This record gives sequence, C-alpha cells and structure tokens, in this order.
Amino acid sequence: MRNLFYKPKEMIIMNKLKTISVLIFILLLFPSIIAQPPETILASEKIELDNNKNLIEWFSSTECVKCRQFGNQNLDSSYIWINWFDSKSDPVDNLARKDAENRLNQVNVTNLPLLLVDGKVLQLDNDENISNWNQILFNETSRESKSKKLNFSLKIDLIDSTGNNLVDSIKLTGNITPLSDLHNTTEIQIHLVQKRDDPDGSGARPYISNVLKEWVPRMDFSVEKGNSTGWDYTLTETHLKSAGIELTTGDSNRYSIIISVHGEERQNASLMNVLAVNSIDLPSLNENKKWEELPIIMLANLVILVGLMFIVLQERTREKGLPLIQGKIIFMKKGERKIDLNIVTGNKKVEIINIEISKGWRTSKIGKLPTIASHSSHNLQFKIHSKQSVNEIPIQLTVKTDIEDLGQWMMDIEMVNEQTNNKID
Repeated sequence: MRNLFYKPKEMIIMNKLKTISVLIFILLLFPSIIAQPPETILASEKIELDNNKNLIEWFSSTECVKCRQFGNQNLDSSYIWINWFDSKSDPVDNLARKDAENRLNQVNVTNLPLLLVDGKVLQLDNDENISNWNQILFNETSRESKSKKLNFSLKIDLIDSTGNNLVDSIKLTGNITPLSDLHNTTEIQIHLVQKRDDPDGSGARPYISNVLKEWVPRMDFSVEKGNSTGWDYTLTETHLKSAGIELTTGDSNRYSIIISVHGEERQNASLMNVLAVNSIDLPSLNENKKWEELPIIMLANLVILVGLMFIVLQERTREKGLPLIQGKIIFMKKGERKIDLNIVTGNKKVEIINIEISKGWRTSKIGKLPTIASHSSHNLQFKIHSKQSVNEIPIQLTVKTDIEDLGQWMMDIEMVNEQTNNKID
C-alpha cells in the first residue's frame, strides 16, 4: 500500500500556488462584476413597424363627453390610438401640449374635433352622434391593405448615464430601409404617450388614455430605395422633464412609444400618409429590478464554480500524473534486508531523485537513480543494513521524485514483507 503526502515545505508552496491562481482568476473577473460603464442600459425592448396597422390621431376637448366616449369605445380595438390636446381644447391646461398645435399646423387644420386616420384628415361634425363617427372610422380603416414601402426595426433602451440606477434618457436605435423611392418630406414621428392620464390632476374625473406627452418628427434618414440608414435618436433628461415625463417614480411601463413613418412615394409628393406604424410599452423597470441582481449573483456563483473546478482539475491532473510506488521486502537476514520498489507511472514522466530510509537503517549503494517514462513500470532493488536489533526497528522509505509538470513530490512507502517464513540468522 502507498501513502502519499506533502512534506511541509512542498505542501505550503503548492497550496499557495493554488490559492494565488484562484485569487488571480477572481480578481480578473471582479471588475467586470462591479464596474458600471458610463452609460448603463437599465431595460430594453424591440419594435418593428407594421404597414397594416392603423394610426388614429384624435384631436378633441377634455370637456367633450361624447369625444371621450368615442375614444374609449375604440381603445380596445386593433388601432394605435393617440389623444392630442392643445391649450384651447384643455381648459385646465393639464394635458395640453405645444406639440398638438404644431401637429395641427402641419396638417393645416384648426377646427375640432378632428380625426386623422393614417395621416388622412377627417373633419367630424360635432352634431353627429357617436355611431356616425364610428362608422366613418370603420369605413376608413376597412380599405384595402397598404403596400409595404419600407422596413424599420428599432431597439428602445432606458438609459442611466449617472450611475444612480435611475432612468434619465430614452435611446432609440434602429435601421430603416425604403423599398421604393420616397419623397424628401417623408419623416419619422416619435410619439411618447401616457396610457392613463388625469385630465385635471385631481383624480376625481375619469382618466383619459393614450395621452400624447411628447412628439418628435425627424427627417434624418435616406429616402432612396434600398439605401439603409442606421438611425438613432435620444430623448434626453431635459426633453423628458419638459414633457412632464417622470420615469424615476412609478413604473416606466405606464408610458408607450409609438413610432410612425409619414410620407409617400416620390411621385406622390403632396401626400403624407402613414406608411408604417407600431407601438410598444416602455420596458418595465420594476420587473427588470427583480432580475437586475441576478447576473451579479450568477457571476459570483460562476466565479466560485470555476474556482472549484480549477482546484478539482488540478487534483485530477495530480492524481493521473503521480506514480504508484509499492515496496516489498524480498529477502532478509540478520542486519540486512533486500528491498524491491515497483514504480508504476501515470501520464507524467517521473525522475527518482533520492531514497531515504527511516532512522536505524542505511541503504547500500544504489547507483544511478532512474528516470521512468509515462505509462510504464520499473523495479528498483537495493539492500538496507542495520547494526541494531532489526526486529524492533520499523522500515519506512521516503522516495523523493520530480514529476513532469507537477514538480517535486515526496512519498512515504510502507514495506510489505514477502519473506515472513524466512528464518532470520
């Protein structure tokens, strides 16, 4: 049987090397765990514009009960709906936006109520009932499907640029590719809407849905057929505050982003139809916060796991590389024993450096100690002598080895007596 052990010095060195290796590995990973880049994405969503969806823009008064009923009846439909209010249509001035006036100027209409269906102006008669309005809306949205004139996909990121884990901007990045030549006034329109808003701030009146908070038209992309543009726009902290958009309290998914492209093919330069549109709720920060610590926990566990695996692999390497050494007493007489060491190597080359015997014994001249190739066996025989009463002196050999890639190891070998029936002279 064999008994493998480290001598104190070698044990300390090997343990230190393992510990240092693991610590270096952890320290290399640690900055990636705790460091935050200057701009941190707190949450993200993706959106792709659809040419078959209908954008409904409804300009009316907060005081018009019939207008509110008309809007509420159509909110649960497949329409993408925006409620616009200017200072004239909102006496309390709680929902009014300068953007509404700018949009009305863009379509060159001032009389309300006003319905825009995919950019087409539909002037409604305030004396008509809601059923007539619904029929007008249905007729307009039931027309044949629009042909696809562009591809536009976007990523919406909620950004923290200060490291305080609060949203201070919304970044939009995407790629837009016209499938036909569009006229030069074609524009991307960004709408940020609040899904439920209080018309007077009291909480006493019915809330109004899909209220426009911010509108940004952009023309910074190519309108040439097949010419792709990597497009981006950032709604900055100043932008958001001026629009009354609060993302540091409450959940961010109470707001929606609506992206639309307005224009037409080059030969129809006078038209500003909606070519494609889609909407999506802002990603939920509350939901994201439930998981934001998970990557750190997983990374920490990964570091521990990798460290343990490193140690296990080192041990497995050691076990496969260390030799098996068995010692036998094959002959004995008074004051003398003949020893046979059977050395079976693993997957590493082994050099026998020295053989020491326990106190009270000495070895005869062994000669040149061997170097043994991997996956092989070697027998080494030599004699030991003692001037004392040898029956009472235990025999233990210590074999010092130098193992390829593993360094120097010392092994204690217990002797097996194969000559138990021999008479000692």
